[in-house]
Amino acid sequence: MRVLSLKQWETYYRGGSLATGPTGPDGSYDREVRQAWVEFFSTLRNGARLLDVGTGNGVVALIASETATALGRSWEIHATDLAQIDPARHVKDGPRRLAGIQFHAGVATERLPFEPGSFDAVSGHYALEYSNVPVALAEIHRVLAPGGDAQFILLHADSLLIRNTRWTLQESDFLFRETKVFRRLHRLVTMENVSKETLMMATAELRAGIRALKEALQRAQTVGGGHMLSVALDAIQKLLTARKDQPGALVGLDIDRVEADIRDSTRRLNDLVSHARTASDMEVIQAEAATAGFTQVECLPQHYAGDNLVGWQLLLHRP
Repeated sequence: MRVLSLKQWETYYRGGSLATGPTGPDGSYDREVRQAWVEFFSTLRNGARLLDVGTGNGVVALIASETATALGRSWEIHATDLAQIDPARHVKDGPRRLAGIQFHAGVATERLPFEPGSFDAVSGHYALEYSNVPVALAEIHRVLAPGGDAQFILLHADSLLIRNTRWTLQESDFLFRETKVFRRLHRLVTMENVSKETLMMATAELRAGIRALKEALQRAQTVGGGHMLSVALDAIQKLLTARKDQPGALVGLDIDRVEADIRDSTRRLNDLVSHARTASDMEVIQAEAATAGFTQVECLPQHYAGDNLVGWQLLLHRP
């Protein structure tokens, strides 16, 4: 993962979101996705040790903790992520919901700081595909105890999440390449000692960009899109309002920050798309898992709310 993208993921996690993709009212995975994790964790004995890699804000570790409670069992749960995460701090009601889970920030799946055979199970949701997969699989095999199992859900290239993300990236491209509306806004609010004609031209260019955004938003909303365009238009309105009470130079800095935030969000979305896996990609990963020493390698499409694809379910056994 590129450094800039990693920083954006860290910003995303600080926002408190538990999960990426369809969730229930509590922000955690529900329906078939939750059931896939509950079924996996339910096989663990009392006193088992579990490792969740690429944990983000700990959604899968939380499901494991809730499953243990429901079954009347006690598990030692560790959760790692390459990002500098602090879920207990950033997730709403985190200290209570995530109590007992041991988080390890700044840990790469390719270099896990645990002894060989430390865990009875390893999990990861939208995690394995962000790693150097062959190296990560070898490391996961190393920390799994003999007889242990691993389950991963990976991004599916044909999933609803990825299709929607591609639409949003098209909106981003329109926003920055076609309308250039933030640059036009910045130019207008920071102008000093210019002619009336120059000011009128800059105003007309900005209005044209805003009008194009509104028209694009109306089109996007007819197919369920428009989120990024809506965010941009809302930010522009607030920045124009701020211009009435603040010096242009200060508003210009705010414009730069808003634009940078949206561009960083675009980088994160590009990460999602670039790491999504096709069926042929999954065949390669299964072969890499076998090379790492796993047996009983299984790969199935993971659905949500019926026929909606959300990922690939990958099951591995360490003999």
